[in-house]
Amino acid sequence: MKPIQIIGQPGCGKTTLIVDIIKELIKKNIKIGTIKHSAHDHELDKPGKDSYLHRTAGATPVSMITKNMAAIYLPKKKELSPQTLLEKYYKGVDIVLIEGWISGQYDKIEVWRNESGRRPLFYEVKNVKAFVHDGQSDPTDIQSAKKTGITLFKRSDVIKIVDYLI
Repeated sequence: MKPIQIIGQPGCGKTTLIVDIIKELIKKNIKIGTIKHSAHDHELDKPGKDSYLHRTAGATPVSMITKNMAAIYLPKKKELSPQTLLEKYYKGVDIVLIEGWISGQYDKIEVWRNESGRRPLFYEVKNVKAFVHDGQSDPTDIQSAKKTGITLFKRSDVIKIVDYLI
């Protein structure tokens, strides 16, 4: 199992790139899993639904199973991290794309758009190995990425990005 983090400023296209990568990896019969990490606290369940009521009454874990899906709601504890989820649930997967979790220890691909108006994260974030840009990057950022050994991709180069991941 190879975890890769996809990071970037809000609105830079992380999710869209991940979806495109997943589709290409599936074509190559590569088992792909994902984790979406959010720095924001928000409810994952539907308030008022049975599973929500079970959980807020104190049950843990709470599971919901349908004909085609299953979900397990676990309270967030210090020991529950993306790392522990990887170890427990992703053993049969070839590649795991983790959206976000900037502080994580895995190799990262940064997605960046000029319109974000923000400086790329690779200046401050460790383990950025590739930089996916919209073709409108500041030449200084491109040169800085090259100098630090970061591989560059244009957003339209999904096949090249997938080959890089493999």
